[in-house]
Parts: sequence; C-alpha cells; structure tokens
Amino acid sequence: MADENNKCAHEGCACVVKDDEEYCSPQCEAAEGQDVTEIVCSCGHPGCV
Repeated sequence: MADENNKCAHEGCACVVKDDEEYCSPQCEAAEGQDVTEIVCSCGHPGCV
C-alpha cells in the first residue's frame, strides 16, 4: 500500500510519487480539476486500481 505522504494527490489513484511531485501523471493532474468522480484511475501505471 502507498505511503500517504508519497501518494499521488488524485483521490482515485494509488500510485506513489517522488517527494517533489504531487501527481504521478498528467492524467491525474487533469482529472483532479474536474467535477467528475472517476471510478477507475486512468493514469496507465501498472498496479493502480
């Protein structure tokens, strides 16, 4: 399980990010600003649910 301090800031994503990053991908960054709740993360990283 991802460490909450290093988890992607997008609520639906389980990816771990580097200390100086907030999002794991441009898809997660773009999704965070939308009013739509995603059921499945679309970042494309293996293992992300």
